[in-house]
Parts: sequence; C-alpha cells; structure tokens
Amino acid sequence: MKRALIVGSVAFDVIFDIHGQIKNNIVIENGKAGKQNLMFTAKTKQQHYGGVGANVAYGLGLLGVKPILFSSVGKDFYPDFHKHLKSNGVDVRVHIEKKNWTATFYGMSDDAREQIGVWQPNAHDFLDTVSVTETIDKKTLKNVSVALFHGKPSVPLKHMREIRKILGKNVQIIFDPGQDLSFYSKDDLEKSLALSDIFIVNDVEFKQALALSRSNLDGLLKFNVKVVIETKGGDGSVIHEAGKSTPVQARKPRRVVETTGAGDAYRAGLIYGLLEGLDLPGACRIGSYLGSKNVETFGGQAYMVSRGDLKL
Repeated sequence: MKRALIVGSVAFDVIFDIHGQIKNNIVIENGKAGKQNLMFTAKTKQQHYGGVGANVAYGLGLLGVKPILFSSVGKDFYPDFHKHLKSNGVDVRVHIEKKNWTATFYGMSDDAREQIGVWQPNAHDFLDTVSVTETIDKKTLKNVSVALFHGKPSVPLKHMREIRKILGKNVQIIFDPGQDLSFYSKDDLEKSLALSDIFIVNDVEFKQALALSRSNLDGLLKFNVKVVIETKGGDGSVIHEAGKSTPVQARKPRRVVETTGAGDAYRAGLIYGLLEGLDLPGACRIGSYLGSKNVETFGGQAYMVSRGDLKL
C-alpha cells in the first residue's frame, strides 16, 4: 500500500472572528504606514485542532489512506488531540516534549476573510532536533511514495535529506514552507528546492519566493524541483511547469464560514490524487474540492469527506 508522510506542525488554533476589516484600521500617513496602535472587537472566539501537518494528515485520514504524521508535540497533546487524529485515520508518530506545551496559533479573521496571526511554536521548535526514524521504522518508511515537508528552514532541510537518503527517487517530495518562507534565506530556498519534486505556495508566497530567489519562474525550476503549484484561494490554482502553466478552477463551497486550513485541505487532496496515480490537474482538482469543504466549517479539522464523495 502506497503511503504518505506528513512532516509539519501540530497545534491548537485559537481564532477570533472580528468586526470590520483589518486593512481599514491601519493608519496611513503621507502614503506610508504610520505608528500603529490597533484594537479589534471579536464577535466570537473558537478553539480548534490545527497545525499544518495535522490539518493535511486529517484530510488524508478521512480519505482512508492512513497518512503517517511526524511532528513534535507537548504534554497537552494526549489524550484528546491524539484520540481525535487517530479516530480520523491518522497514523500518529510524534516526538513528545514532556516539559513543554503543544504549539498554538492565535488568529484574527475579519469580514473580508483576511487574517492576521501570532504563532507560538512551543514544542514544535524541537522538530529539527529529532530524526524521522526516532518514531518511524525504516520498513514503514519504505512504503512512503509521497512526502510533504512544512516549516522553518531547518525542518524541511533536515527531514527531506533524511527521506531522500532512505528512499532516493522512490518518493515524491513536496516542499511547503508556508508563512515560514519569511524566515528563509536565498540559500535555504535553493537547497530546499534542490531536494524537492513539487514546490507548493499560495499566491503571496509565490511572489515572496520570486523576490527571495531574485529570479523568475524559470529560475526556480532550474533546480531539481519540477513543478511549482500556486494556490489562489477562490481564484483556483495554477500548475507551473517548464514551458507551460495550467490553471485549475476552484470549487465553489455551499457557504464560507471560515478559511483557516483551506490550503492544508487542498494539499491533502493533492497528495491523495498523487497516491491514486492521477495526473497533476486531476490531483489538484481533488485539492480544490477538499479546500471547498474545509471553508464550510470552523477550523482546519472539522469538515467531513469520504472517498465516496470523490469522482475520480
């Protein structure tokens, strides 16, 4: 059985749904951002299970492929968070920091569905100090055909190298730096791309990557990476390859409740499609479907979907 390995954060998400729009509260003086002293009023406060790694694994678990989740968690991960992931089909293989707490994300989501957040890494900070083989035996790893790596530079670099050494070209590596791209140097980015098959970012991060590399799309593709997937929320996504770019239409949700974790759900669908042997457009369409289901509920691990819902 082909399996997926997900290396990324496990976190508690604390989300405030606030009145108005964040951008309307930013002080502009003479065309520049002035001194800021912002206060927002929350309509609601919600706490959910989250973290990029856990969100992606959750989506794959719902689809029955028993993804392997590798992360670093704190003493508050057991029993509830662990039980939640396991009951939804995730093979949990985490390192536990017994004297620390699990990571927490604090976010404010406004009426325009734009968000500002604070990330408190806690136990997640130790993920680059442990080996994947600490919790996952090599026999299990031999079944991995797709692996996604997310986080600050030291995390993907360490663990992508590990997996390449163990599996060589028998694994398709997806590099997903997310908002941590802000912490990457040009050298970090280039080394990560050289270890990857697919580089996935949202539209803002795509521009960041181009600026960081001081290059264009062709410049990114000159490394080992073969594909750059740019996600654009409600505007769909674009598959960039050498010489061509293929748009993939977004799936329209029945309603938009909250957008946290939609990109992670997309990644879960993408990985599922790759495990099933679909081409990239087909895999990305499943990603779009899962992303649309995610925004219909609060949090990144509350939507429900099954293999039977997919039309492959």
